[in-house]
Amino acid sequence: MNKILAKNLRKLRQGKRLTQEYVAERLGVSAQAVSRWETGATLPDVLLLPEIARLYEVLVDDLFKEDLQEYGKLSDRLVAVYCDTYKNDDFMAAVKEYERMEREGSMEAGDYHGRASLYGNMLWVCKRRMMEDSDKTMELSKGNNPELYFSAKFGKVGNRCVHTAEGPQCVEEQLQAVKEHPEDWMEWACLEAAYYWTKQYEECYRVAKEAIAKFPEESELYCLAGDACKELGMYADAYPYWEKRYELKPQMLDSLFSIAFCREELGEYDKAYEAWMRIVGIMNERRGDYDIAVKFPMRKADECKAKMGKQE
Repeated sequence: MNKILAKNLRKLRQGKRLTQEYVAERLGVSAQAVSRWETGATLPDVLLLPEIARLYEVLVDDLFKEDLQEYGKLSDRLVAVYCDTYKNDDFMAAVKEYERMEREGSMEAGDYHGRASLYGNMLWVCKRRMMEDSDKTMELSKGNNPELYFSAKFGKVGNRCVHTAEGPQCVEEQLQAVKEHPEDWMEWACLEAAYYWTKQYEECYRVAKEAIAKFPEESELYCLAGDACKELGMYADAYPYWEKRYELKPQMLDSLFSIAFCREELGEYDKAYEAWMRIVGIMNERRGDYDIAVKFPMRKADECKAKMGKQE
């Protein structure tokens, strides 16, 4: 072990083109101590190992590897570790290293590219796990928790359409599902979602109207109907759908957020302010889980109020 550590310390220092004197100064030891480490005469204090690893931009474990692979920067090493393990802790270790580099102003073009690759790998992992967990939710809730089952399936449809190349396939599958189960409003809602997330807004709206005519009391059908109207520029038609969603299922505030966002995007800051304050009022009445969540609509209301002042 001493020989491996000694060889790696020498290899890493020379790879960085550092002198023993420079290393000694950075670590607060003598040049003779560094020399003895590299010959295997003595071992560094165990408390110095993290500092040595940081200086040479490797992990402490790397110092004892017989087949040590050098990396240009610690960030590169940490990205490689994450791509091997795909563990959240390893991902966060790499993120924190990039954040440190950014704070210190040492980020270069290659570092930004490395961080982009890191996030790309995490995105791939998230997509895969998202699908796996949706499938598991559906497996465990089918037959005993219809609401949870629908939520998982509805979400999976959206994720497949947005995050994979399976959008057209998803639409075809839902068309077949509606054909086979015409009296199942959940399949109609998922068909709405498939059309919406593949940006086929006219088809989404057509299906939504047909589904609402068949199942007028199913609140889930109304939200995407409003969203499709918005995308088609039919704003006056969108608001009643969103309001009906809230009327049928007042515990869900998603449609009220849609109203507020739409008003704000249209530059109707006075109406947007009223919409945000409506949400704030509902959340304040309910309290509980909304204590923290209310901060966002309150902040949006304040932003709209400030913009109203500028319009006057």
